[in-house]
Amino acid sequence: MKKEKWFLLVILLYLLVNICGLFVPVIINAAKYAQIGREILDNHDWINLTIGGDAYDQKPPLLFWIAALVFHFFGLSVVAYKTAVILISLLGLYGTYKLAELFYGRNIGLLAAAFLSTTLGYVHFHNDIHTDTLLIVPVILSVWQYAAYFKRKKNVQFYLGCIFAGLGMLAKGPVAIVVIGSAVGLHLICTRNFREIFNYRWLIALPLILLITIPALWGLYDQFGMEGIRFFFWTNNAGRVTGSYAGNNTDPFFYIHTTLYMMAPWTVFTFSGLFLQIREKIQKRWKFTESDEFYTLGGLLFYLVISSAAKAKNPHYEMVVLPFLSILAARWAVLLFEKQDRVKTQKVLGYIHAFIALILILPAFLFLTFIFPENKLWVWMIVIMLTGSLIYVLTWKNSLTKQLTYLLISISIFLFTLNTNALPHISTYQSSFEACRIFNRESGDNEKLHIFTGEARDWEILLYSKSYGRFIITSEDFKRISPPVNDWIYTGPEGVKELEEMNVEVDTVRVMKHNRMSRLTLKFLNPQTRETMLKNRYLLKIRAKRF
Repeated sequence: MKKEKWFLLVILLYLLVNICGLFVPVIINAAKYAQIGREILDNHDWINLTIGGDAYDQKPPLLFWIAALVFHFFGLSVVAYKTAVILISLLGLYGTYKLAELFYGRNIGLLAAAFLSTTLGYVHFHNDIHTDTLLIVPVILSVWQYAAYFKRKKNVQFYLGCIFAGLGMLAKGPVAIVVIGSAVGLHLICTRNFREIFNYRWLIALPLILLITIPALWGLYDQFGMEGIRFFFWTNNAGRVTGSYAGNNTDPFFYIHTTLYMMAPWTVFTFSGLFLQIREKIQKRWKFTESDEFYTLGGLLFYLVISSAAKAKNPHYEMVVLPFLSILAARWAVLLFEKQDRVKTQKVLGYIHAFIALILILPAFLFLTFIFPENKLWVWMIVIMLTGSLIYVLTWKNSLTKQLTYLLISISIFLFTLNTNALPHISTYQSSFEACRIFNRESGDNEKLHIFTGEARDWEILLYSKSYGRFIITSEDFKRISPPVNDWIYTGPEGVKELEEMNVEVDTVRVMKHNRMSRLTLKFLNPQTRETMLKNRYLLKIRAKRF
């Protein structure tokens, strides 16, 4: 297969998977972030953020501004919101291509962008949208612009790097500067470019970055005072590292095994590329030239070491370094197949990649035939067509193109099945959607839907309801907020008990079976034992209060 046809196949499968993913509902934190954008419009306040009417300080506003703009122009449409994020993320793919092209040429750049766009982690977190999803874009664009400036000395590129760094701060705070700074810093140090390290322009860069960050700082100060500023720069970052604010994960290898699936199906090329890139630099024994590139290793290593030591760990925290991993994977995938003396290595890679393809396809067919038997003909037609194409590709002579093609098809089968079968069926057990449908259909004017107690903290209740209320955590909060009679409550067994103890009379509108989409177990996936894993959720309507 010619390169042009292979990249066309990448585009077609990328569109297939992502278009299908647009119709999967967002849940929990992804729903929360979209809801903050909705409340920006309702409050007519783009600086002081709220969630369920309460002041919000956890994340900077860039993603929420995007949600608000989308909802302003297209109405409360999750499909439009997801589409907007995917379109913006194309800039991140372009930045990945340009950074790789700058040092390794156009083909490596295109392959790096193709790898990134088709990884399991990248596609999934453009479905389950977090601030890390957006963070990729300004970070990789900033690193590319700085790299271009140090290579070509065009002043505009330096200041564009600063602007993108500022947008990274607006996307997720100081973590953007950590990644950008370590990427640029390691490159300048290792190439002994001390003139640029001590360049006066950095004295301009820092105020410019802070100037762009002002909207986030303004809102935090307005709502929380200096504690909000301290939270942005210190508590929310150092507190997650030490565990004093959030997190209790002590697994030092978390991001190693997380990378196994985040970079799937390009996992082997990723780990090989990282190892060989480090070995290449060590073998040069500090004798580096301007042609050597350290942006990828710099952007990766420091951040992953700190993240591995941190007590707060999540798969989506790794999103920001996926472009650097993709560049290394692409570079060494090509190098490993360029030399004839590596035929044995190429065969071994072929066996491993065939196994990866198999373990991606098997779960897809397990979902389609057993876990959630599929009855939509068009889904089966696409899966069978892709599977037939995969079998055909396996008959080709061993080459890089062969391995890239069947890995691409296998991840596409998996992701297509995930978006058209697994996630839609799993979402039917997320009772918050059923609760919202009932509320939207039966509630009267001025009636609101509230969440009560932490066990029922499903943020999509607010996003998908036509008239959202508050997230009420404790009985004391309930008494303080005092939702009016005829308002609705979404809660679990603990919440029902607490309402009884407060002498709140309610009508039970619906008792629903529930399993949170983010908590999947083998017992839930097994149709024979699924019912045993379901918990009760309650949709209630307040009839009277006597507290």
